Amino acid sequence: MKYLSTTALGVALAFGGAAILGQPAIAAKKEAAPAGPKLSKEVREPLAAAQTAIRGGDATTGAAKLAEANAAAKTDEEKYFVAAVMIELGKIDNNPATQAAAVDALIASNRAPADQLPTLYLVSGQTAYRAANYAKAEQMLAKAIELKTTDTNAYALLVEAQAKQNKTPQALQTLQTAIDTQRAAGTKAPADWYGRGINLAYTAKLPQQTAALTQAWVKDYPTASNWRDSLVTYRELNPMDADGQLDLMRLQRTAGAMKGQGDYMEYVLATYLRYPGEAKAVLDEGSRAGVINLSKGGNAAEINGIISPKVAADKASLGAAATAARGPKGTGKTALSTGDAYLGYGDWTNAAEMYKLAATKGGVDAGLVNTRLGMALAKAGQKDAARQAFGQITTGPRAGLAKYWLIWLDQQA
Repeated sequence: MKYLSTTALGVALAFGGAAILGQPAIAAKKEAAPAGPKLSKEVREPLAAAQTAIRGGDATTGAAKLAEANAAAKTDEEKYFVAAVMIELGKIDNNPATQAAAVDALIASNRAPADQLPTLYLVSGQTAYRAANYAKAEQMLAKAIELKTTDTNAYALLVEAQAKQNKTPQALQTLQTAIDTQRAAGTKAPADWYGRGINLAYTAKLPQQTAALTQAWVKDYPTASNWRDSLVTYRELNPMDADGQLDLMRLQRTAGAMKGQGDYMEYVLATYLRYPGEAKAVLDEGSRAGVINLSKGGNAAEINGIISPKVAADKASLGAAATAARGPKGTGKTALSTGDAYLGYGDWTNAAEMYKLAATKGGVDAGLVNTRLGMALAKAGQKDAARQAFGQITTGPRAGLAKYWLIWLDQQA
Protein backbone atom coordinates (compact mmCIF):
# COMPACT_ATOMS: atom_id res chain seq x y z
CA MET A 1 0.00 0.00 0.00
CA LYS A 2 1.16 3.55 -0.65
CA TYR A 3 1.89 5.91 2.17
CA LEU A 4 1.97 9.68 2.55
CA SER A 5 5.20 11.60 2.24
CA THR A 6 6.54 13.42 5.26
CA THR A 7 6.42 16.56 3.16
CA ALA A 8 2.72 16.65 4.03
CA LEU A 9 3.86 18.36 7.22
CA GLY A 10 4.46 21.43 5.14
CA VAL A 11 0.73 21.81 4.65
CA ALA A 12 0.47 22.93 8.26
CA LEU A 13 2.49 26.01 7.37
CA ALA A 14 -0.55 27.22 5.46
CA PHE A 15 -1.77 28.61 8.77
CA GLY A 16 0.86 31.34 8.64
CA GLY A 17 -0.35 32.50 12.05
CA ALA A 18 3.10 32.98 13.53
CA ALA A 19 4.10 35.23 10.67
CA ILE A 20 2.05 38.11 12.04
CA LEU A 21 3.87 38.21 15.35
CA GLY A 22 5.39 41.63 15.91
CA GLN A 23 3.86 42.95 12.67
CA PRO A 24 1.92 46.22 12.88
CA ALA A 25 -1.80 46.08 12.10
CA ILE A 26 -2.71 47.91 8.89
CA ALA A 27 -5.93 49.84 9.10
CA ALA A 28 -8.11 50.31 6.06
CA LYS A 29 -9.67 53.75 5.49
CA LYS A 30 -12.60 54.34 7.85
CA GLU A 31 -12.30 50.78 9.21
CA ALA A 32 -11.00 49.54 12.52
CA ALA A 33 -7.66 47.72 12.53
CA PRO A 34 -8.05 43.96 12.63
CA ALA A 35 -7.41 42.41 16.01
CA GLY A 36 -4.07 40.65 16.30
CA PRO A 37 -3.34 37.51 18.32
CA LYS A 38 -3.96 37.89 22.02
CA LEU A 39 -0.59 36.89 23.42
CA SER A 40 0.91 37.86 26.71
CA LYS A 41 4.22 39.67 26.74
CA GLU A 42 5.82 36.54 28.28
CA VAL A 43 4.81 34.57 25.18
CA ARG A 44 4.97 37.20 22.46
CA GLU A 45 8.55 38.38 22.96
CA PRO A 46 10.34 35.00 23.08
CA LEU A 47 8.07 33.68 20.31
CA ALA A 48 8.93 36.60 18.03
CA ALA A 49 12.62 36.06 18.82
CA ALA A 50 12.27 32.37 18.09
CA GLN A 51 10.66 33.02 14.73
CA THR A 52 13.35 35.55 13.77
CA ALA A 53 16.11 33.09 14.69
CA ILE A 54 14.45 30.19 12.87
CA ARG A 55 13.94 32.18 9.69
CA GLY A 56 17.56 33.23 9.92
CA GLY A 57 18.62 29.58 10.05
CA ASP A 58 19.60 29.60 13.75
CA ALA A 59 17.79 26.49 14.99
CA THR A 60 19.58 26.43 18.37
CA THR A 61 18.51 29.91 19.40
CA GLY A 62 15.09 29.33 17.89
CA ALA A 63 14.57 26.18 19.93
CA ALA A 64 15.66 27.89 23.16
CA LYS A 65 13.34 30.87 22.68
CA LEU A 66 10.51 28.60 21.59
CA ALA A 67 10.88 26.55 24.76
CA GLU A 68 10.65 29.80 26.78
CA ALA A 69 7.46 30.81 24.95
CA ASN A 70 5.97 27.34 25.33
CA ALA A 71 6.57 27.36 29.08
CA ALA A 72 4.73 30.68 29.39
CA ALA A 73 1.79 29.78 27.09
CA LYS A 74 -1.47 29.44 28.98
CA THR A 75 -4.36 30.05 26.57
CA ASP A 76 -5.37 28.00 23.57
CA GLU A 77 -4.43 30.87 21.28
CA GLU A 78 -0.96 31.13 22.78
CA LYS A 79 -0.44 27.38 22.47
CA TYR A 80 -1.60 27.51 18.87
CA PHE A 81 0.92 30.17 17.86
CA VAL A 82 3.72 28.39 19.70
CA ALA A 83 2.88 25.21 17.81
CA ALA A 84 2.81 27.07 14.50
CA VAL A 85 6.35 28.35 15.05
CA MET A 86 7.37 24.87 16.18
CA ILE A 87 6.35 23.63 12.73
CA GLU A 88 8.88 26.02 11.21
CA LEU A 89 11.56 24.85 13.63
CA GLY A 90 10.93 21.23 12.73
CA LYS A 91 11.39 22.02 9.06
CA ILE A 92 14.79 23.68 9.39
CA ASP A 93 16.28 21.19 11.87
CA ASN A 94 14.64 18.25 10.06
CA ASN A 95 13.58 16.75 13.37
CA PRO A 96 10.59 14.36 13.05
CA ALA A 97 9.98 14.48 16.80
CA THR A 98 9.68 18.27 16.71
CA GLN A 99 7.38 18.11 13.72
CA ALA A 100 5.16 15.48 15.33
CA ALA A 101 4.94 17.41 18.59
CA ALA A 102 4.04 20.58 16.67
CA VAL A 103 1.23 18.91 14.77
CA ASP A 104 -0.21 17.38 17.93
CA ALA A 105 0.06 20.74 19.68
CA LEU A 106 -1.84 22.43 16.87
CA ILE A 107 -4.61 19.86 17.25
CA ALA A 108 -4.66 20.15 21.02
CA SER A 109 -4.83 23.95 20.91
CA ASN A 110 -8.43 23.83 19.68
CA ARG A 111 -7.63 26.86 17.53
CA ALA A 112 -6.60 25.24 14.27
CA PRO A 113 -8.92 26.19 11.35
CA ALA A 114 -11.52 23.49 10.69
CA ASP A 115 -10.45 23.04 7.07
CA GLN A 116 -6.92 22.18 8.21
CA LEU A 117 -7.86 19.60 10.83
CA PRO A 118 -8.14 16.66 8.40
CA THR A 119 -4.57 17.30 7.26
CA LEU A 120 -3.29 17.67 10.81
CA TYR A 121 -4.88 14.43 11.96
CA LEU A 122 -3.59 12.70 8.85
CA VAL A 123 -0.02 13.87 9.44
CA SER A 124 -0.24 12.95 13.12
CA GLY A 125 -1.43 9.48 12.20
CA GLN A 126 1.32 8.97 9.68
CA THR A 127 3.98 10.14 12.09
CA ALA A 128 2.66 7.83 14.81
CA TYR A 129 2.66 4.93 12.39
CA ARG A 130 6.27 5.50 11.45
CA ALA A 131 7.12 5.59 15.14
CA ALA A 132 5.37 2.21 15.54
CA ASN A 133 2.71 3.77 17.76
CA TYR A 134 -0.06 1.94 15.95
CA ALA A 135 -2.80 2.63 18.49
CA LYS A 136 -2.28 6.38 18.17
CA ALA A 137 -1.98 6.07 14.40
CA GLU A 138 -5.33 4.29 14.27
CA GLN A 139 -6.97 6.98 16.39
CA MET A 140 -5.57 9.90 14.37
CA LEU A 141 -6.21 8.38 10.96
CA ALA A 142 -9.76 7.40 11.86
CA LYS A 143 -10.36 11.01 12.91
CA ALA A 144 -8.91 12.30 9.64
CA ILE A 145 -11.32 10.07 7.74
CA GLU A 146 -14.21 11.13 9.95
CA LEU A 147 -13.38 14.75 9.10
CA LYS A 148 -13.57 13.90 5.38
CA THR A 149 -9.92 14.01 4.40
CA THR A 150 -9.63 13.96 0.64
CA ASP A 151 -6.46 11.85 0.73
CA THR A 152 -7.54 8.26 0.15
CA ASN A 153 -4.18 7.00 1.39
CA ALA A 154 -5.51 7.67 4.89
CA TYR A 155 -7.57 4.52 4.48
CA ALA A 156 -4.56 2.52 3.36
CA LEU A 157 -2.48 3.55 6.34
CA LEU A 158 -5.38 2.97 8.74
CA VAL A 159 -5.69 -0.57 7.41
CA GLU A 160 -2.02 -1.14 8.12
CA ALA A 161 -2.22 0.38 11.60
CA GLN A 162 -5.10 -1.93 12.48
CA ALA A 163 -3.38 -4.93 10.95
CA LYS A 164 -0.25 -4.23 13.00
CA GLN A 165 -2.43 -4.53 16.10
CA ASN A 166 -3.89 -7.85 14.88
CA LYS A 167 -7.25 -6.19 14.34
CA THR A 168 -7.82 -8.00 11.06
CA PRO A 169 -11.64 -7.79 10.98
CA GLN A 170 -11.49 -4.04 11.63
CA ALA A 171 -8.78 -3.61 9.01
CA LEU A 172 -10.87 -5.45 6.46
CA GLN A 173 -13.93 -3.36 7.29
CA THR A 174 -11.86 -0.20 6.84
CA LEU A 175 -10.66 -1.46 3.48
CA GLN A 176 -14.18 -2.35 2.36
CA THR A 177 -15.35 1.13 3.34
CA ALA A 178 -12.49 2.61 1.33
CA ILE A 179 -13.40 0.53 -1.71
CA ASP A 180 -17.07 1.46 -1.41
CA THR A 181 -16.15 5.14 -1.05
CA GLN A 182 -14.03 5.04 -4.19
CA ARG A 183 -16.76 3.27 -6.13
CA ALA A 184 -19.38 5.78 -4.97
CA ALA A 185 -17.11 8.53 -6.28
CA GLY A 186 -17.01 6.86 -9.69
CA THR A 187 -13.50 5.49 -9.37
CA LYS A 188 -11.98 2.20 -8.36
CA ALA A 189 -9.61 1.48 -5.51
CA PRO A 190 -5.95 0.84 -6.38
CA ALA A 191 -5.21 -2.78 -7.25
CA ASP A 192 -2.70 -3.15 -4.43
CA TRP A 193 -5.42 -2.35 -1.88
CA TYR A 194 -7.22 -5.49 -2.97
CA GLY A 195 -4.03 -7.52 -2.85
CA ARG A 196 -3.31 -6.41 0.70
CA GLY A 197 -6.86 -7.05 1.87
CA ILE A 198 -7.02 -10.49 0.30
CA ASN A 199 -3.72 -11.40 1.92
CA LEU A 200 -5.01 -10.30 5.33
CA ALA A 201 -8.33 -12.14 4.98
CA TYR A 202 -6.76 -15.29 3.56
CA THR A 203 -4.06 -15.45 6.25
CA ALA A 204 -6.72 -15.07 8.93
CA LYS A 205 -8.80 -17.81 7.26
CA LEU A 206 -11.86 -15.59 6.84
CA PRO A 207 -13.70 -17.10 3.84
CA GLN A 208 -16.55 -14.60 3.64
CA GLN A 209 -14.31 -11.54 3.67
CA THR A 210 -11.82 -13.17 1.30
CA ALA A 211 -14.57 -13.99 -1.18
CA ALA A 212 -16.03 -10.47 -1.04
CA LEU A 213 -12.63 -8.91 -1.71
CA THR A 214 -11.70 -11.27 -4.54
CA GLN A 215 -15.08 -10.68 -6.16
CA ALA A 216 -14.59 -6.93 -5.97
CA TRP A 217 -11.04 -7.39 -7.28
CA VAL A 218 -12.04 -9.24 -10.46
CA LYS A 219 -14.89 -6.80 -10.93
CA ASP A 220 -12.47 -3.87 -11.02
CA TYR A 221 -9.41 -5.67 -12.43
CA PRO A 222 -10.62 -8.64 -14.50
CA THR A 223 -7.27 -9.99 -15.68
CA ALA A 224 -6.77 -13.70 -16.29
CA SER A 225 -4.25 -13.85 -13.45
CA ASN A 226 -6.63 -12.15 -11.01
CA TRP A 227 -9.45 -14.46 -12.01
CA ARG A 228 -7.29 -17.51 -11.41
CA ASP A 229 -5.99 -16.30 -8.06
CA SER A 230 -9.49 -15.39 -6.91
CA LEU A 231 -11.00 -18.74 -7.81
CA VAL A 232 -8.12 -20.76 -6.40
CA THR A 233 -8.30 -18.78 -3.16
CA TYR A 234 -12.07 -19.26 -2.96
CA ARG A 235 -11.70 -22.98 -3.48
CA GLU A 236 -9.09 -23.29 -0.72
CA LEU A 237 -11.26 -21.56 1.88
CA ASN A 238 -14.63 -23.00 0.84
CA PRO A 239 -14.63 -26.82 0.75
CA MET A 240 -16.72 -28.17 -2.11
CA ASP A 241 -17.61 -31.61 -3.38
CA ALA A 242 -16.27 -32.92 -6.67
CA ASP A 243 -19.13 -31.38 -8.66
CA GLY A 244 -18.55 -28.00 -7.07
CA GLN A 245 -14.83 -28.11 -7.83
CA LEU A 246 -15.56 -29.08 -11.42
CA ASP A 247 -17.96 -26.15 -11.85
CA LEU A 248 -15.32 -23.81 -10.46
CA MET A 249 -12.81 -25.16 -12.99
CA ARG A 250 -15.39 -24.60 -15.71
CA LEU A 251 -15.61 -20.95 -14.74
CA GLN A 252 -11.82 -20.71 -14.61
CA ARG A 253 -11.61 -22.03 -18.15
CA THR A 254 -14.45 -19.78 -19.30
CA ALA A 255 -12.65 -16.75 -17.87
CA GLY A 256 -9.47 -17.68 -19.75
CA ALA A 257 -7.70 -18.24 -16.44
CA MET A 258 -6.15 -21.67 -16.98
CA LYS A 259 -2.43 -21.72 -16.26
CA GLY A 260 0.09 -24.45 -16.84
CA GLN A 261 -0.16 -28.20 -17.21
CA GLY A 262 -1.43 -28.64 -13.65
CA ASP A 263 -4.65 -26.68 -14.23
CA TYR A 264 -5.45 -28.47 -17.47
CA MET A 265 -4.69 -31.95 -16.19
CA GLU A 266 -6.72 -31.50 -13.01
CA TYR A 267 -9.67 -30.54 -15.19
CA VAL A 268 -9.10 -33.52 -17.50
CA LEU A 269 -8.88 -35.99 -14.62
CA ALA A 270 -12.17 -34.64 -13.24
CA THR A 271 -14.02 -35.17 -16.53
CA TYR A 272 -12.58 -37.89 -18.75
CA LEU A 273 -14.48 -40.81 -17.21
CA ARG A 274 -17.91 -39.11 -17.33
CA TYR A 275 -17.59 -36.44 -19.99
CA PRO A 276 -15.08 -37.56 -22.63
CA GLY A 277 -16.04 -34.76 -25.01
CA GLU A 278 -15.29 -32.09 -22.41
CA ALA A 279 -12.02 -33.77 -21.39
CA LYS A 280 -10.97 -33.96 -25.06
CA ALA A 281 -11.73 -30.27 -25.55
CA VAL A 282 -9.63 -29.36 -22.51
CA LEU A 283 -6.72 -31.54 -23.68
CA ASP A 284 -6.80 -29.93 -27.11
CA GLU A 285 -6.95 -26.47 -25.58
CA GLY A 286 -3.97 -27.23 -23.38
CA SER A 287 -2.10 -28.56 -26.39
CA ARG A 288 -2.77 -25.36 -28.34
CA ALA A 289 -1.56 -23.36 -25.33
CA GLY A 290 1.69 -25.32 -25.42
CA VAL A 291 1.39 -26.80 -21.93
CA ILE A 292 0.03 -30.25 -22.86
CA ASN A 293 1.97 -32.63 -25.10
CA LEU A 294 -0.25 -35.22 -26.80
CA SER A 295 2.39 -36.62 -29.14
CA LYS A 296 4.49 -38.61 -26.70
CA GLY A 297 4.10 -40.83 -23.67
CA GLY A 298 2.67 -39.43 -20.46
CA ASN A 299 -0.61 -39.14 -18.64
CA ALA A 300 -2.08 -36.62 -21.07
CA ALA A 301 -1.23 -38.68 -24.13
CA GLU A 302 -2.55 -41.86 -22.47
CA ILE A 303 -5.89 -40.27 -21.56
CA ASN A 304 -6.16 -38.74 -25.01
CA GLY A 305 -5.72 -42.22 -26.49
CA ILE A 306 -8.49 -43.59 -24.28
CA ILE A 307 -11.13 -40.93 -24.86
CA SER A 308 -10.58 -39.94 -28.49
CA PRO A 309 -12.21 -43.10 -29.93
CA LYS A 310 -15.21 -42.65 -27.63
CA VAL A 311 -16.16 -39.07 -28.42
CA ALA A 312 -18.11 -39.61 -31.65
CA ALA A 313 -20.29 -42.43 -30.29
CA ASP A 314 -20.83 -40.63 -27.01
CA LYS A 315 -21.98 -37.49 -28.75
CA ALA A 316 -24.24 -39.44 -31.09
CA SER A 317 -26.01 -41.06 -28.13
CA LEU A 318 -27.20 -37.79 -26.67
CA GLY A 319 -30.33 -37.51 -28.81
CA ALA A 320 -31.68 -40.81 -27.54
CA ALA A 321 -30.72 -39.90 -23.98
CA ALA A 322 -32.62 -36.63 -24.24
CA THR A 323 -35.68 -38.41 -25.63
CA ALA A 324 -35.60 -40.87 -22.73
CA ALA A 325 -35.22 -38.05 -20.21
CA ARG A 326 -38.29 -36.33 -21.62
CA GLY A 327 -40.35 -39.53 -21.48
CA PRO A 328 -42.53 -40.79 -18.63
CA LYS A 329 -39.72 -42.90 -17.24
CA GLY A 330 -37.24 -40.06 -17.33
CA THR A 331 -36.12 -38.66 -13.98
CA GLY A 332 -34.49 -35.51 -12.79
CA LYS A 333 -31.21 -37.38 -12.54
CA THR A 334 -31.29 -38.66 -16.10
CA ALA A 335 -32.15 -35.17 -17.38
CA LEU A 336 -29.30 -33.73 -15.33
CA SER A 337 -26.72 -36.20 -16.61
CA THR A 338 -27.86 -35.62 -20.18
CA GLY A 339 -27.60 -31.88 -19.68
CA ASP A 340 -24.07 -32.34 -18.33
CA ALA A 341 -23.11 -34.29 -21.43
CA TYR A 342 -24.50 -31.59 -23.72
CA LEU A 343 -22.64 -28.98 -21.63
CA GLY A 344 -19.38 -30.83 -22.18
CA TYR A 345 -19.83 -30.64 -25.93
CA GLY A 346 -20.70 -26.94 -25.84
CA ASP A 347 -24.30 -27.54 -26.89
CA TRP A 348 -25.67 -24.83 -24.63
CA THR A 349 -29.25 -24.84 -25.91
CA ASN A 350 -29.88 -28.53 -25.37
CA ALA A 351 -27.99 -28.44 -22.06
CA ALA A 352 -30.25 -25.66 -20.78
CA GLU A 353 -33.36 -27.56 -21.87
CA MET A 354 -32.23 -30.66 -19.95
CA TYR A 355 -31.42 -28.69 -16.81
CA LYS A 356 -34.84 -27.06 -16.85
CA LEU A 357 -36.35 -30.50 -17.27
CA ALA A 358 -34.31 -31.85 -14.35
CA ALA A 359 -35.60 -29.05 -12.13
CA THR A 360 -39.18 -29.85 -13.16
CA LYS A 361 -38.87 -33.60 -12.55
CA GLY A 362 -37.11 -33.09 -9.23
CA GLY A 363 -34.92 -35.40 -7.19
CA VAL A 364 -31.78 -33.35 -7.91
CA ASP A 365 -29.82 -30.71 -6.03
CA ALA A 366 -31.34 -27.35 -6.89
CA GLY A 367 -28.07 -25.46 -6.39
CA LEU A 368 -26.19 -27.73 -8.76
CA VAL A 369 -28.93 -27.60 -11.41
CA ASN A 370 -29.21 -23.81 -11.24
CA THR A 371 -25.43 -23.43 -11.42
CA ARG A 372 -25.21 -25.46 -14.59
CA LEU A 373 -28.36 -23.97 -16.06
CA GLY A 374 -26.86 -20.53 -15.46
CA MET A 375 -23.63 -21.65 -17.17
CA ALA A 376 -25.43 -22.93 -20.22
CA LEU A 377 -27.60 -19.84 -20.54
CA ALA A 378 -24.63 -17.54 -20.01
CA LYS A 379 -22.59 -19.29 -22.70
CA ALA A 380 -25.62 -19.17 -24.99
CA GLY A 381 -25.75 -15.40 -24.58
CA GLN A 382 -29.04 -15.41 -22.64
CA LYS A 383 -27.81 -13.02 -19.96
CA ASP A 384 -31.07 -12.19 -18.22
CA ALA A 385 -32.11 -15.82 -17.95
CA ALA A 386 -28.64 -16.74 -16.72
CA ARG A 387 -28.79 -14.06 -14.03
CA GLN A 388 -32.13 -15.41 -12.90
CA ALA A 389 -30.73 -18.94 -12.59
CA PHE A 390 -27.64 -17.83 -10.67
CA GLY A 391 -29.83 -15.60 -8.50
CA GLN A 392 -31.63 -18.68 -7.18
CA ILE A 393 -28.43 -19.82 -5.45
CA THR A 394 -28.31 -18.03 -2.12
CA THR A 395 -26.63 -20.42 0.34
CA GLY A 396 -23.60 -22.70 0.55
CA PRO A 397 -20.34 -22.65 -1.42
CA ARG A 398 -22.27 -22.45 -4.68
CA ALA A 399 -23.66 -19.06 -3.66
CA GLY A 400 -20.14 -17.64 -3.87
CA LEU A 401 -19.49 -19.44 -7.13
CA ALA A 402 -22.70 -17.97 -8.56
CA LYS A 403 -21.49 -14.46 -7.66
CA TYR A 404 -18.29 -15.02 -9.62
CA TRP A 405 -20.32 -16.22 -12.59
CA LEU A 406 -22.51 -13.11 -12.38
CA ILE A 407 -19.41 -10.90 -12.38
CA TRP A 408 -18.06 -12.67 -15.45
CA LEU A 409 -21.46 -12.38 -17.12
CA ASP A 410 -21.59 -8.63 -16.53
CA GLN A 411 -18.17 -8.24 -18.14
CA GLN A 412 -19.26 -9.73 -21.45
CA ALA A 413 -20.07 -7.35 -24.27
